Order: sequence, then C-alpha cells, then structure tokens
Amino acid sequence: MRVSLAILSVSGFRGIVNYDLNPVELMNIGRFFGNFIKNGSCAIGRDTRNSGIMVLHAVTSGLLEADCEVLDFGIVSTPALFREVARRKLDGGLMITASHNPPEWNGVKFIVKGGRGIFEEELGTLFSLNSTQLSSKIGVYSEVFSIYLEELVSYIGKDSCSGIKVSLDLGGGAGSLFIPKLFKRIGCKVLTLNDSLGIFSRTIDPIEDKLNNLSESVVANGFDIGFAYDCDADRVAIVDEKGRKLPADFTLMLCLKYLMRKMGLREAVVSVDTSMGLEKMVNDLGGKVYYSKVGEANVVMEMMKRGCKLGGEGSSGGLILSDFVLCRDGALASALISKMIKQEGALNDLTKDLPYYHQIRKKIPCSEDDAKKILSTLTQELPNVDTTDGIKFKRKDSWVLIRPSRTEEALRLSVEAKSKDRAEHIMDNYLKRIKSIMRDDLGRSS
Repeated sequence: MRVSLAILSVSGFRGIVNYDLNPVELMNIGRFFGNFIKNGSCAIGRDTRNSGIMVLHAVTSGLLEADCEVLDFGIVSTPALFREVARRKLDGGLMITASHNPPEWNGVKFIVKGGRGIFEEELGTLFSLNSTQLSSKIGVYSEVFSIYLEELVSYIGKDSCSGIKVSLDLGGGAGSLFIPKLFKRIGCKVLTLNDSLGIFSRTIDPIEDKLNNLSESVVANGFDIGFAYDCDADRVAIVDEKGRKLPADFTLMLCLKYLMRKMGLREAVVSVDTSMGLEKMVNDLGGKVYYSKVGEANVVMEMMKRGCKLGGEGSSGGLILSDFVLCRDGALASALISKMIKQEGALNDLTKDLPYYHQIRKKIPCSEDDAKKILSTLTQELPNVDTTDGIKFKRKDSWVLIRPSRTEEALRLSVEAKSKDRAEHIMDNYLKRIKSIMRDDLGRSS
C-alpha cells in the first residue's frame, strides 16, 4: 500500500480529509487492518469532527470486506476505545481521530489486541500485506455502548472529590458526552464551556491555546481548577485557581507525584522530550525515570519492557497508567488531580515547589540525507550524546534534543533550560550550527 509520509505516524494515519485521505484510501486502510487482525473482532469509534461519519463508513466498509466483526461505539474518547478493546478482549480497534490537529484534519489510530497502540515494527507487517487480499465472506456490524465512564468513576471513587469546584472547557470534543458526568459523579461542582459537539470555538489543542475563557471562568466563579481537553480527550491542559495556565509537564508531574505516594510506585517511563524537572521531582521522591522515543506507543513499549505502571509524555500533558488504560488519558489525569486537591490542598500550593524549566521547539525543513549528515556531525562534536531518539545532549540545567520528524522531511529541535534567555541562547547557537553544516555539505556537493 502506498502511504504519504506526510500523514503516517507511529500510531496510524492523519491528514486533511479529501486531500491526504479519500474514501477509497480509507476503505483500503480498513481492509488492511482487517487482514492484519486476521478477520477478527474490531472496535471502532470517532471523535466529533464533521468528517468523522464519512471516515467511519469508509473504514467500516474495508473491515466488513475483510470479514471482521465490527463493534461501533459511536462518539467516544480515544482512551475509552482503548479500554473497550482490552475489556472485551477484541482483536483490535480503529479510533477515527486527528487528536489535537485542526478541524479539517482526521485520521485513523490503530489499536491492537490487549488495548494498546500499534508498535512501529507491527506497522511494517501491516503494510506488507497484499492490498488485493479479499475474503470470501462479509463481516457483521453492530452498534454498542462503552462502559468506560462507569469504570472510571469506580476507579476514582464515587463522591471522592466532593466539594471541589471545576470548570471544564470541553473544546466541542468527545469529552463533552461524559466528562461533565464523570466530575459530577465523583462529587464536584461543575461548570462547562464549549460543550457543543463538533463546534470548535478555540484551538483544538489545549496545550497550544491560551485558554483565556477558561481562566476567566475559574477566577470569576472562585473555582479550584479548570481543565481543557482536545477533540478525543487524551490531552488535558490545566488552569489553576488564580487563572494561570500551567506548563504541560506539570500535569504529568502532578499525576506521578500523587500516584507514587498513594500506590507506592517508584519507576516511570517518559518520552525523551519530557522536562528534566520531572526527573528531578521523581528522584526527590526516591524514584527513577526511564526514557523512550517520542510517541505514545514508544512510551508504552518501554513501560511493558520494564514492567512500569506509570508513564507519559510531558509535552502533551499525557498520563499513561497501565492499571487503567494503555494510552494517554486526559479524563483520568484530571480526575486524579482533582482528588489530589481534595486530599492535599489548593493547586497553587501543590505546584509551587515543582521544578520548572523553559522549553523552546523549532522545526528545520531538510532532506533525509541532510538530517543524517547533521546528526552524524553533531554526534561527533558533542560529548556523551544520548541516542534514544535522534541525539540529546544534556547539561546540569539544560538539554538539547535533535531528532528526525516521522511525518515530514524535517528535523525537530527542542531546547530546555532553567531560564527563557538561556533557552533562547542555546537555540540560536544550535540553529546557527545546523545551518552551517547544511551550507558546508552543499558547498562540497556543488
């Protein structure tokens, strides 16, 4: 199957509908995945994008053509579909979402048996299957309901957050259907913003949006906290009681701090672009941090290899708690933090001692050959380079990460330092060095 690199990621496909993805390609994706799971049982769900119905029908047609049993959960969060695949012991699942990307985008996220995202080597197997392979039978289709909400309420504890006041910016996403119910059932007073399905009144990615309306809502109503979610509710951003938006890494840090103390856990896996502040916090609690390549599936793979129950991606505010679900879960993270506030006090007090570092991220367009040359040259120039994902050079209070993009011809350059000025200075130096390497290579080839 021919795949545009612009829309292929470690977890599936993502792109602009009818530009990167058309119904025929989507049907083929469904058939491919149906063959990959050996014509077995497959959950399917979608977020609230307008193109979701079209994508759903196209992908479902491919699955049925591959003689799969298709269970349609309708509009659900990504974590809900992951958990249903695990709970029902299904052979796989397809979540129709572009997660935090703009509304005109959509995609298909692959879920394999056991309720986890597909690994990179498994993607290779999937794409090696014969696209003309057809079944002599047609599969069966049924509409079903998720019990994710009931299970999450049970996991957190009914009325365990009684008296906590939360403002929820649901972003018009799938969380609109269940997150207000979740918080009411665990005892919170709830106010909702942007809860109309498919109406995106702010940037879909809450990590990127300033969340001014949510901040005003929290302060005006004297609430304890505000949460904002993306379209499939795997990401969450936080506003504190003073209306200040917290750094994305703080979401994961708060969750790990709470769970390490309450569950007695001492190890966590995070992506290599997570703030060094998290490692400092975990070390102070007597724990240890392991690093994985960037990408949720890579974090999960490392968690499984090391037997870790805790993991996540700090840059997206994403908690992974394997006891509950093997993907980032914004609703779970926000409920745990609300419980933390109930048991331990105001959010401002809980975050004042968390170590903060300033991060800057840049994308450098370049060919695959240029990217290899840049990484090779810098590897030779820098001492003690970490090659977990690209190259990472770490000092006492800063780091630089340079890695190839998996979705386009570019390098991704990330810098973290204790101050903004220091981070900007480091970023400028590395941008100049990278451009110098590219010029030198161009000069030799001319």
